[in-house]
Amino acid sequence: MSLNEDGLLCPNCNELLRDLNLKICPYCGVEISIQEGDNYTLNVEDITQTGKFDSENIWLFTDPEAIKYYEEHKKLEELRHDIKSSVMRGGVWENTELEYMAEIKRLLNQSIIKEKGAYWWVSPHPTVYSAKMKGYIRINGKAHRFVKGSEITFQCRMARDQRNLNVPLLIKKFTPTNSQILCSEMKGSMKGM
Repeated sequence: MSLNEDGLLCPNCNELLRDLNLKICPYCGVEISIQEGDNYTLNVEDITQTGKFDSENIWLFTDPEAIKYYEEHKKLEELRHDIKSSVMRGGVWENTELEYMAEIKRLLNQSIIKEKGAYWWVSPHPTVYSAKMKGYIRINGKAHRFVKGSEITFQCRMARDQRNLNVPLLIKKFTPTNSQILCSEMKGSMKGM
């Protein structure tokens, strides 16, 4: 646990903890375990990650309605292959992608965002969220701010490459569409994987 002139900092996100009786860091959402009655410096071992996600779970970012759509159209295996080969590029989810998911979980738990009832048109077809109030998503140590009414969704690596995005995140007001494509169908995608 770091200390600065103002007090204790969260060992996970380094934000100032003004209230020492916190159970969950209000900035990053990690659970803080403090033994009652003890008077000691909070250490990294005192936190429990609440947002651990399986980096090999290909469906981690796919909205359940998208899965249902692909099942109904007998194309679920095609979507699975696209996510594994094109979206995940044959590997696992990157740390920044897992950070995005942990931040989304935190924002949902704090009722700062809600599911919009729609998913992004490009695979892995992640859920689109709507901001109920202003806030931020912290990824790779940087806060990405949004205002009430903003829409938030995950961006795959190829979309990030095309848009020169440093994080797997898009914050805008989106235009509804009935189109949907696989990541491998995007312009500039590597064919034949």
